[in-house]
This record gives sequence, structure tokens and C-alpha cells, in this order.
Amino acid sequence: MFEKQEIKVFRTTIKKVVNNLSTIKDCDISDFKDEIEDMFDGYEYEDQDEIVGYDKWPDISKDGEYELNLKVDHENAYELTLYITTKDNKITVNNVL
Repeated sequence: MFEKQEIKVFRTTIKKVVNNLSTIKDCDISDFKDEIEDMFDGYEYEDQDEIVGYDKWPDISKDGEYELNLKVDHENAYELTLYITTKDNKITVNNVL
């Protein structure tokens, strides 16, 4: 009576991740890494979904503009650069490339 059907799994694309990251505005510094993890939710590259690059970030606790690199933990994964502004312990993402 019922036929077996394949369930399509829709995954997040890198374009969607870039769009998500671009929406981060006035995020507390202490919540920033968690916010980034949320923006990558559903994205993976060849079954890898762990995000790396945090260890190479400069100290972003002082007001200013920074470039932060991160990517999924795979040698061929896209590396993204976040252009951020920090002011009064709040972070705003200005651009993602």
C-alpha cells in the first residue's frame, strides 16, 4: 500500500553560510564563536563539519577592525575571511569573503 520513498536531506550551502555570517550584528564578544557555529549549522565539506581557525585569530577584545579566517576542518574546504568591527564588546560582521 505504501511505497518506500527516499527522504531528501537538504544541506546548507556555503552561499547560505556566507549570508548567515553577514547578518551578525552587535553580537557580544563572549557569544561570537557560538554564533559562528550556529551560522555553519547544516554545512559540511566531505563529511567534515568542525570549524577551525579560531586559534589563529588576534585578540579581538579591543575596539577596532579585524580580519578573521575560518573554515571547515578539511584541506580542500573553502576558507572564509570575516571582516569585523568590534566596539564596546560588541561585534558586527561587515563583510564575508
